[in-house]
Amino acid sequence: MQNGFAQSLQTITNRKDILIGQQIELTIKANLPLQSTGVVKWVTWPDSISHFDVVQKGKIDTVSFNNNTKSIQQVITFTSFDSGRWQFPSLPVQFAGKAGQAPVTINTDSFFVNVSYSPPDSTNQLRDIKPIIKVSVNSYLWYYIIGGIILLLLLAIFLYKYFKKDKKETSSKISVSKLSPVDEAMQELDKLLKLDVQDAATIKQFHTRLAAIFKNYLGRKQHKQLTGETTGDILVNIKSSNMQQEDIVKLATALRCTDAVKFAKYIPLPDESKDCLQKIKQVILQVENLKALKN
Repeated sequence: MQNGFAQSLQTITNRKDILIGQQIELTIKANLPLQSTGVVKWVTWPDSISHFDVVQKGKIDTVSFNNNTKSIQQVITFTSFDSGRWQFPSLPVQFAGKAGQAPVTINTDSFFVNVSYSPPDSTNQLRDIKPIIKVSVNSYLWYYIIGGIILLLLLAIFLYKYFKKDKKETSSKISVSKLSPVDEAMQELDKLLKLDVQDAATIKQFHTRLAAIFKNYLGRKQHKQLTGETTGDILVNIKSSNMQQEDIVKLATALRCTDAVKFAKYIPLPDESKDCLQKIKQVILQVENLKALKN
């Protein structure tokens, strides 16, 4: 406590030993007569205080007492983050002097603060190591894999049915015959000739059966299944024989016309359809004369 004339200045702290970051409350209290002019200039705070950080400055309160005295006080909260023993400095307060005299400056008391880390565990008690907690992980990888496999299977089934249907449309529904390949072919061509090629609804049926008759004939001659072969495959097959180029051109013209009708929705004239049939018949008869394709 500092005294000056009838005034006194008290410096009160709630603690002087703290852990790092713990707060201290500093109360600065000035006691003076009730009729005194009072404080000319309250505590002058520096811009910073070494090793200390001010957290909060409370408001300045004035309290009057019955014994003709009054008290002016302020509570300041501060802390420190530096370990060690540090001195909190004294701070000046300026009081009004006696009549005709200059103001009187009184300093607050300085004090030391011990700042330390949390004390270590002095029991030295060994503690059990807790087992690792199993964490259940929900993996959806297998769901994605199974879903992908199902999609691939569905796609494969769809493509299989699509191409199988396409091949069925290009093949003939001719039953197995006891006739020779050439006799069966001629018999089927005669039946086909009876179809009305002027009717647009029967034109596709006519050309589909025409191509199938030739593939069935050639397949029986070679003991192969050729009903699913394309026009290009058939022409490559025929070119490997000794057939004349003129007959190969006839066959290519007839088969490509049937492809245009089946796949490009081409509608030939009736005479053109009948000409395709005649070309197929001529090629079959020429095949019969080739030793390379005889039974």
